[in-house]
Amino acid sequence: MRKSIRYWSDVPVLNIYYLLCYAWDRIGEGRTVDIESETFDGPVDLFAKVLNDGVSRIISRGLDRDYLAVHEDIRGIKGKLDLATTLKRNLLLNGKAHCSFDEFSYDVPQNQILKATLRSLTQVDSLNEKQKRRSERLYRKLGAISDVRLTAKMFHTVRIHRNNRFYRFLLHICHIIHENLLINEAKGTVQFRDFREDAQTMGTVFEQFVRNFCQRETSYRVRAPKINWFEAKGKDSALQHLPQMQTDIVLRSPERTIIVDTKFYSTPLTTRYEVERMRSNNLYQIFTYVTNWSLANSSSDTALEGWLLYAAIDDVFDYRFEVGKQQIRVCSLDLSQEWKDIEEDLLVLVGEKNRNGTPREIGVPLHSEMNTLSEQ
Repeated sequence: MRKSIRYWSDVPVLNIYYLLCYAWDRIGEGRTVDIESETFDGPVDLFAKVLNDGVSRIISRGLDRDYLAVHEDIRGIKGKLDLATTLKRNLLLNGKAHCSFDEFSYDVPQNQILKATLRSLTQVDSLNEKQKRRSERLYRKLGAISDVRLTAKMFHTVRIHRNNRFYRFLLHICHIIHENLLINEAKGTVQFRDFREDAQTMGTVFEQFVRNFCQRETSYRVRAPKINWFEAKGKDSALQHLPQMQTDIVLRSPERTIIVDTKFYSTPLTTRYEVERMRSNNLYQIFTYVTNWSLANSSSDTALEGWLLYAAIDDVFDYRFEVGKQQIRVCSLDLSQEWKDIEEDLLVLVGEKNRNGTPREIGVPLHSEMNTLSEQ
């Protein structure tokens, strides 16, 4: 029997950071921040460090600017004259006119988001004092930027281009801080929610990490296509109720096609009557995916496999077997180890690397054949 799983909050903060950087497809920018030389009590301390370093870098290089539409009463004419408003408000009597024009300004949404997030960090009770003081100083340096109430919609108003692409990474940091702030207006306190225990959030992060890691670090072509039900026939009123088979990840090479479904549970395998069992609903899902793909591509010579890849803590397993001529693999990736080992393990799993340069046998026999299926 394996050891009981620990809490997901035991996953090292640095690992969470790298998972997110890959999930955002921003690992290049993420590695520019020196985080290895410091220790962090929780995610908010690390995010504050990354944001503070990033804002300092942006300030030293020069804040981003963009053209903003301005509508003002001014003396003379500038840009486009709004004659109707000018006459309606009798502005000519004071030698003024209402004009619309574009102004090249620092007071743009991306800088407003940075400033608002820095302000929020200064109010987080659990943030360490060093980073809180840095956030306060940087907030004051952005005095020319408007103070705004940050909303989720603001993140969609930013225009990212080649000259300000580093902002994209920082805005990801701002967004995750914003999403996880818990504000108690009655008590006047701000807490940061440790999202590591949120299975839905972390499940999405884990899936995106695996997909983008394989896209960036392996030779596979990586996609996430929908699989059609093979030769499904019937009335539209019936067919429209068939569940969609949306894959998480499909890895393709000239020799292999691997359908990967990532999973994030507190315990990857279930235990019943002191016997560990696989989750039957997960197995049914991947078996259905592989079967329909195989039927639709029966003329292909490419080896087809279906994987269930579980995020795990101190719980490493790798089972491979055949069911109805379909190759199925159930394996785990230990997120509690050092990051370099996570990277290596994933490369080994997909066959891109042999550990220590020696051939590695992929998979081990099921410890109890198919009676390990669970009804969970």
